[in-house]
Amino acid sequence: MPLLWLSIAFLAGILLAANIGLPIAAWHILAGGLAALTGIRFFLARLNVRPIPLSASLAPRLPVPLPLPIPIPILALVLTLGALRYQASLPDLSDPQFIAHYNDTVGQMAVTGVVAAFPDGRDAYTNIRLETERLRPDSAVIGTPVHGLMLARVAPEEELRYGDRVVLRGELQTPPEHQAFSYRDYLARQGIYSYMPRSRLGVLETGQGNPFMRGVLTLKARALETVFQLWPDPEASLLAGILLGVEARIPKPVQEAFKETGTSHVIAISGFNNPVSQIVHPRYHQVSLQ
Repeated sequence: MPLLWLSIAFLAGILLAANIGLPIAAWHILAGGLAALTGIRFFLARLNVRPIPLSASLAPRLPVPLPLPIPIPILALVLTLGALRYQASLPDLSDPQFIAHYNDTVGQMAVTGVVAAFPDGRDAYTNIRLETERLRPDSAVIGTPVHGLMLARVAPEEELRYGDRVVLRGELQTPPEHQAFSYRDYLARQGIYSYMPRSRLGVLETGQGNPFMRGVLTLKARALETVFQLWPDPEASLLAGILLGVEARIPKPVQEAFKETGTSHVIAISGFNNPVSQIVHPRYHQVSLQ
């Protein structure tokens, strides 16, 4: 039971920080004050200091406190820690070394980085997640070191693997928002704040990234190839979605059938079982356009 109360307080802190928008310094001050209050309370308890009892005439007028398994100061401290965790997860979009600082800048950019996930191949394009390393506007001669994840779309015929170091050229944008679905919030929950919808690709070198992850994703690619060799579509695409989480090849009629029958949770269909985040990252609106 105490763990349940602590978890609820931590989650409440995340929701509170997302909705009231206090700066991180204010949460640090609150956490420090509550930590000091909790320490004093613990110290007095160790000394067996008890409050002065009230007179009988006043006691009946006071409300009876609800029994809690954890003292309120500790719950309040955990709540502020949840708020601090949320604030720390938000990137500083005004940082000139963060990739999203250059979103919506006029002109094309050349972005160098390493493919950080399994390429998501579609019929008309391939989505890749890039751990960025360097950025150079077309109007500049020298590039700038950058960091942060970026989502880019490249031609479907491009052969890419996890760990490839590539250079992408295109317009860097803030991920879009639609009336029914916020792609911006969906990507922000995954730490992606920049989007290159049309890009030209050049592979610089291969075999980068984490060796263990590279081996796991190589095994996944071989398993996907084996599935399509053993079964025809749409059975192969459906099996790939269930076993490997590769939902891009599932035909749209099959996706719609799962959606209409309320069974889309069986497979990982993007946009069906990934609800739109209700927490809007406020620092998105601080992107410099210079």
